[in-house]
Amino acid sequence: MTDKHESEHDLASMRQELASVREELRRLQNSSSYRLSRLLAECLRSPRQLMGLPVALWRLWRDARSRRRPPSPRSALYRQLADECLQLLDQARMNQAPLVFMFSGTTFIQGTRGNRPIRQTQALLRQGARVLFSYHRSRMDEALPEYRQPGLLQLPQDISWQMLADIACAELGAVPRLFIVSYPYPGIEDRLEVFRQQGWRVIYDCRDDWEEFAKVGMARWFRHGVERQLVGQCDATLCVSAPLVAKMQRLAPGRPVLLAPNAVEADFLPQNYRRTPSEPARVGYFGHLSDAWFDWPAFIDIARACPHLVFEVIGHSAPQGLRLPANIELQGPKPWQELYRYAARWSAAIIPFRMGVLADGVDPIKIYEYLSFELPVVSFRMPQIEHYPYTRTVGSVAEFCDALLEACHTQVDKTVINHFIADNTWEVRAQQLLALARADH
Repeated sequence: MTDKHESEHDLASMRQELASVREELRRLQNSSSYRLSRLLAECLRSPRQLMGLPVALWRLWRDARSRRRPPSPRSALYRQLADECLQLLDQARMNQAPLVFMFSGTTFIQGTRGNRPIRQTQALLRQGARVLFSYHRSRMDEALPEYRQPGLLQLPQDISWQMLADIACAELGAVPRLFIVSYPYPGIEDRLEVFRQQGWRVIYDCRDDWEEFAKVGMARWFRHGVERQLVGQCDATLCVSAPLVAKMQRLAPGRPVLLAPNAVEADFLPQNYRRTPSEPARVGYFGHLSDAWFDWPAFIDIARACPHLVFEVIGHSAPQGLRLPANIELQGPKPWQELYRYAARWSAAIIPFRMGVLADGVDPIKIYEYLSFELPVVSFRMPQIEHYPYTRTVGSVAEFCDALLEACHTQVDKTVINHFIADNTWEVRAQQLLALARADH
């Protein structure tokens, strides 16, 4: 049965990877840069093509310009999504199912676990809620996601933005409804009152320190006044870490600000998972590798100071031109379904993020996954996680190395891990969100 389960798991993983590759190829072929390169290449191969080059360039410019314009309410796509939205709202009303409008600011849901808004949405769906999921797309002509799930409608933000008032004012009767603002997008602060007037509970879900992300060029849209107004106007603000709770309380003293950390899926761990640490000992990391927060110089120093360990690094966005010691193995990105195969052979897991205000506000999802894999964790300073089980937070490379040596020889008590995970699943978080939605109903 185990072999059959693994074969089905592998097949599903391969299909998902193939679908992702196809989608990426489609995006590439539809991009203006690809089309321009192809046009110029054709002119080089056949000088006759130069005669039609001005017209072809004008058409390319016209198409590129149209991609920056959101579809109008008269467009076929807008009408299609408006009809589907009405159907979902009717479904919620007829079934008296909780309705959640997730203003995510992230990418669309495509079956993988993704970030906090995506995981919240998937858990809410499992709890029987209906969810309108507003996502960001890089181009206005980007195709709608193929991923479908009962009770879910995904709306590009350029369209959902135009529908805000219609969604807020829809006739829903006594349906519990929750509007979750997952990032402080400029202008959203002016749209909250209509939702509250129509019986929606409005939540600001503060999942990152956006001000600090803006300082490293990762959230250039951020405006401090918008976040202040959100905290002041929303029924409640949820924060992933205690430092963010304190920061949001300073923005709007007296307003309700609650701690709501990240979590992990109840079924995250495969049934056939067995931890079998390898020799020599391997230490692992998975996640983003951007040097905006991953401390590459410190990590390289750690690896050099621990030549007896092999460091296995999984993820994308690693800087170019890194000069790594031989005991650091960059594996590149891997499907989340495959992570357990790597984690099973690790002796410990690490979070070598740059210390500072940005990291102080973080509650990394990966730590819940590390602990699910029964791995001791060593991290640079991160206040939210310092009391998590089998987790050491340190303030220097030397302390990191000492803690890592200890972690690699730590025997994990599964009972302790299981109790922690049971209190920190996305299912638990979804129930907490739905309790907020029902508070006034």
